[in-house]
Amino acid sequence: MTRRPVRAAAAALAVAALAAAAGPPAWKEQPRKTVLTTGLPLIYQQDEASPMTVVGLFVPGGRAAVPEGLDGLATLATRLALELPDEDKVRDLMAQSTRLTFLCEADFSAVFIECLSENLEAALRVAGKVIPAPLMSGPRIGRAKEMMALAAESEADDAVAAGSGAAASAFFRGRGYGSSGYGSAASRKAIGRKDVLDFHRRFFTSTNVFFAVVSDLDRGTVQGFLEKHFSGFPGGGRPDVPAAAPARPADLEVRLAKEAKQTYIGRAWALPAPTPGDHARGSLAEVLIGRGPGSRLWDLRAVERLAYNVGARLSWMRGAGILEAFLETGSSKAGRAVGKLDGTLRELWDKGVSADELEAAKTMAKADFLRSAETKVERTRLFGRFEVIGLGFEHISGFFGAVDAVTAEDLNSYIRTVLDPGKALKITVGPGRTGAGQGG
Repeated sequence: MTRRPVRAAAAALAVAALAAAAGPPAWKEQPRKTVLTTGLPLIYQQDEASPMTVVGLFVPGGRAAVPEGLDGLATLATRLALELPDEDKVRDLMAQSTRLTFLCEADFSAVFIECLSENLEAALRVAGKVIPAPLMSGPRIGRAKEMMALAAESEADDAVAAGSGAAASAFFRGRGYGSSGYGSAASRKAIGRKDVLDFHRRFFTSTNVFFAVVSDLDRGTVQGFLEKHFSGFPGGGRPDVPAAAPARPADLEVRLAKEAKQTYIGRAWALPAPTPGDHARGSLAEVLIGRGPGSRLWDLRAVERLAYNVGARLSWMRGAGILEAFLETGSSKAGRAVGKLDGTLRELWDKGVSADELEAAKTMAKADFLRSAETKVERTRLFGRFEVIGLGFEHISGFFGAVDAVTAEDLNSYIRTVLDPGKALKITVGPGRTGAGQGG
């Protein structure tokens, strides 16, 4: 075990040059927040690295706002907001290499417009007519449900995604944060046109949405385009969607049956709601446990050959975080692998980390963060995500400082408090029967 800090430090050297060269995310132009004449907030960063613009329209609500029994409603409503009724406009956008995409997360949904900056006004002219007042006909809703069903099947086939969904479902009793983003066959069938219209009217309003933009263009130009082409959002009160707190399920064993020769084995913990300090501590714990060479789980793959994939996954919501540690292995090795996984996690909880290991983890965490904010579209997503979950868009520039402020004593206290192996949710995806504990 004494070799671990050396291995971790060696692995960190591979990315140390990147982190050292870039330093904290102090871009030439810092992100700033303003308000359009239409009343919509705008987070803006000018980045002249490429002649491209990414516009993100963020809609606070997300899965947390979905009524019980209507899983997938937020995803469906957001997807339909991008349905272009005019095929000529679709061809025009394709010819201009403009992309319209969307996502739906725990606390928000968002649509993104990615284009060459010279085509920005043309793209906004089209999107600004559709997103505030989309055409939500029965056939369009039906087609969108079919696409969601395919996405749900794909997600179920991905053991890591299935395990993550099972963790959220268990901690939040299958509701709100714990609901399925793509819904189930029953929930998709239950969603009617009125439900979709009501959700859109409630959340796509001038008092709820905001923009985040990264572009090489100056802010005044982009601001003028947004004010000109996105003035059609209706008014209305800002919906009050409580930030749910996780609850420890009575049954800590979750098994999802899957016909496969591989088995996913995961352990998950609910974390406190994010603050800048806890976000940094959680990110360091994620890196220490399973983010690449030098992490605690890496030897199970590289040395002991008990897994073909190991990792850690950290998800944040306004009300909580979820940290998952997992491995994927052949089913014949599952028994030995689960023992090693639990032993490795217990050792971390019992003995904590050394100062050397922490410094290596800090370098890795910073490098991971830089990569996550490298492209304009990913940076736009981070601005919006941090703003919605309460960290504020400024945290994208403050993350390095928050990480540097964490001491070994501070992190070990955090690990002892939130990563108790005896309180971990145990998730298995693979051959066998589906077990209880998925809904609390």
